[in-house]
Amino acid sequence: MKTYTFPLDRGYGSVFGLAKTITGTYVCPGWHLVPDGTTREQIKFSGIINTPKNQTPPLPPKAATTKRKWQVNGSKEGVVYQITEDNNTWDCTCPAKNFFRGDCKHIKAKKKELISA
Repeated sequence: MKTYTFPLDRGYGSVFGLAKTITGTYVCPGWHLVPDGTTREQIKFSGIINTPKNQTPPLPPKAATTKRKWQVNGSKEGVVYQITEDNNTWDCTCPAKNFFRGDCKHIKAKKKELISA
């Protein structure tokens, strides 16, 4: 069993937690990166006291932004609504989108169309 040794923290001593984020698994305090699947039994501490200057959690990678728009026909002739999708947040200009929770029939149809494409 591989062990990972970190310096003691002045404020917390050998009290620690494992934090799993989208960027990896970390031993805190200190935000020390360890491999995914690391257990508490694999963590050891040396007698050296660590005085951290700035402990900030790692930032997740920036997600690519997607902004898309579509024009769809309403049930009444001549009525057109606009569907927008911005980073997986969907919206429609139809009245049903404002009155009901969840996706309106226009958004559901557009999602189904995109999945089958």
